[in-house]
Amino acid sequence: MKKMLLAVSVFCIQYTQAQTVVTFDDLTLSPNTHWDGSDSSGGFISGGVNFENSYSGYWSGGFIYSNTTDVTTAGYTNDFSAFTGTGGNGSANYAVNYGSSAIDFGTEKVISSIQLTNTTYAAISMRDGDAFGKQFGSVNGADGNPDGTNGEDWFRLLIVGRDAQSNVTDTAIVYLADFRYVNNSDDYIVDEWLTIDITMLGEVQFLEFELESSDIGTWGINTPAYFALDNITFGTASVNELSIASQEVYPNPSTGKFTVKSASGQINVYALSGELILSQTTSGVQEIDLNSVQSGTYLIETTTSEGIARTRISKI
Repeated sequence: MKKMLLAVSVFCIQYTQAQTVVTFDDLTLSPNTHWDGSDSSGGFISGGVNFENSYSGYWSGGFIYSNTTDVTTAGYTNDFSAFTGTGGNGSANYAVNYGSSAIDFGTEKVISSIQLTNTTYAAISMRDGDAFGKQFGSVNGADGNPDGTNGEDWFRLLIVGRDAQSNVTDTAIVYLADFRYVNNSDDYIVDEWLTIDITMLGEVQFLEFELESSDIGTWGINTPAYFALDNITFGTASVNELSIASQEVYPNPSTGKFTVKSASGQINVYALSGELILSQTTSGVQEIDLNSVQSGTYLIETTTSEGIARTRISKI
């Protein structure tokens, strides 16, 4: 199962303070239960970070926290369980998000990483289909009629960073399911905790989340709009944008060969799926040959003593 992350940015990061990890284990729960906001508090705090919650006689959006282990019960009555059966790294507690709400770090921070996985509700809906959402990989929608996707379905999470003035800093995209592969054996629904590097968002105070799916109906996406998260790692950092001279990639687009000009270090080329395509060292000017891969967009990441630079390229 491949781990999917698309992140577009060019940056250099130097950490100046120790990291904090939001584990949700500082929240008290009885075994195999969850908190859904029924106390009308409007949210909760874990690790000093605020998580918004909406409750209107029922959980209507935002974040809850849970330690339930149900990975078999399908449907909306089990919308509070992670499909892994545990929290990240085998812990008990984790959080679940539904709908749109923000995480507020209080002041600007650099978020190193976050762990993500599917909920049982969403995963089983995608795996088997239900009254509202299609079975991923099928040429038919939930109504039994062809939906025009040819079975090339996907479910993805957009993570949007915003600074203290609510300006968008960048967006990371994580695929929680992807059935677009030529070889159907490569298709997947995430069933483990993914650790996602989101330092490319830069210095942010808020994280916002949006789920998108190839299965769309009259009222929006048909796939249950839930995901689980855990172990958010962050710290105070100094983030400096690298100038364009710190990494030059040309020609871009290209029919297959690119020249990367940078300080000496390591060059990695990734598909937007997150798959490592190529890795090699550079002494400053290096040719990258992508003639053997299909046309599309790729990410060149150069790690040097100055930091990390990432640039999107297009092979035509």
